[in-house]
Amino acid sequence: MLKALGFEIVERRDVHPLIQVLVVIVGLLVAFAVSGWVISLTGNDPVESFSVMFKGAFGEKRKILTTLMRSSPLLLTALATVIAFRAQIWSIGQEGQLFAGAMLSFTLYRIIGPDLPRPLFITVIVLTGFLGGAMLGWLAGWLRTRFNVDIIISTVLLNYIIITMLQFLLYDHKYWMDPNGFYPRSILIPKEAWYPILIEGSRLHMGFLIAVGLAILIYWILRKTPYGYDLRALGANPVATQFKGINVNRLILVTMFISGGLAGLAGVGELFGVHHNVNLDISPGYGYTGIIIAMLAELHPIFVILAAIFFGGLINGSIILVTSTGVHTSIVFVIQALVLIAVLVSRALMKYRIRRISHVS
Repeated sequence: MLKALGFEIVERRDVHPLIQVLVVIVGLLVAFAVSGWVISLTGNDPVESFSVMFKGAFGEKRKILTTLMRSSPLLLTALATVIAFRAQIWSIGQEGQLFAGAMLSFTLYRIIGPDLPRPLFITVIVLTGFLGGAMLGWLAGWLRTRFNVDIIISTVLLNYIIITMLQFLLYDHKYWMDPNGFYPRSILIPKEAWYPILIEGSRLHMGFLIAVGLAILIYWILRKTPYGYDLRALGANPVATQFKGINVNRLILVTMFISGGLAGLAGVGELFGVHHNVNLDISPGYGYTGIIIAMLAELHPIFVILAAIFFGGLINGSIILVTSTGVHTSIVFVIQALVLIAVLVSRALMKYRIRRISHVS
């Protein structure tokens, strides 16, 4: 259609990094300007609302630590997205993989209890949570390599399957539902089985250190290892990757295994670090928000840390926003959506431009 009008879309080359940063910043400012307009439609002052949200997220030490705690699962699900999307494997299964990690680690806890030495118990629980998410991710990869099932479809459907299984387990006293309770949640995990707290008097647990450490590790893997090279090659040109002798099917399986495991770690962290029982609110959409964060960070593992803290602040600040101004919590999802749109538009503007065709055939 553009060619019929005398225009064409061409790829930009050698865009200066500073220009890229400025375009993203402008996009974010536009996203917040539109969000402010939406807030004003509710009868609230946008400036006051954003001020309250910022103070609620970063206003004092305790709130900063809570923001870091809330950013931990976001960072892990974003890293899961980075690993998959870098290879153009469009996995949307981080939410289900998060729950799978929590469910398998809780199953193991019910079998072994907290009687093991604490360092060994925590290690086993972490590895089990990783395995829970990894197996679900691997299953989607296997369906892709064995039956050519689209990964977007399989991961979305697996999300629903896992959550439905959890509902089945939590709504029956014969299974996980607290025998003394009336709500769909399990018994409370005793304190000796919780994740260690990093700073006394806060809720910041060791899951944050695990997430940051894994972000650094993944950056090194992508840049310095043969697997990272193969992964980037698959993302850059899947057809050429096959001709280079790389086993693409095996690469997909390994990548989905690792990606799912990272999301599974988010689930075990929320279970043993925050909620301390299995319930349907372990994740209010952390898996899907992780995709937004990864896109905002341009699929860069280090930048993901900053983006996850930013979104952790949005979630933490929204709690104070609701209690102080009466703005509905749904405004946070509006801001997240607008940020994603702004980032996608910014990336499009950085990579492509529209030019006039000299001679229209």
